[in-house]
Amino acid sequence: MIAASTDPEAEALQSIEASKVTFPVGHSLDPAHISGLTGALYSPEANGKPRPYLHTTNFLLNPEGKVNISVYSSGPLGRLVWQDVIQAVKHRKKMAAAAK
Repeated sequence: MIAASTDPEAEALQSIEASKVTFPVGHSLDPAHISGLTGALYSPEANGKPRPYLHTTNFLLNPEGKVNISVYSSGPLGRLVWQDVIQAVKHRKKMAAAAK
C-alpha cells in the first residue's frame, strides 16, 4: 500500500503521525497534474481550504500494476476501506486459481 498527498511535506508528516500509518506516503503533489493523469476530481478553488485540492481517489492494482478497482470521491464518502480491499484481493486470487 502507498498513499500520496497534495499537502506540503510538513503537513503530510503531521497526518502520517496522527494516523500512525506504516506505509509510504508521498507529498507535495500538483493537484492539477495528478487530476489530469488519473481523472481524480480537482477543486482549483479552495472552498475554504488553504489551497486547491484533489478529492480522494483510490486504486487497487493487480500484480502486473494494472488498475483492478478505482474509486473516485467527490465528498467525504466513497473511499476504499481495508476490509473491502482484503475481500477484493481474496476474490481475485480465488478467481485466478479457478482459471488455472
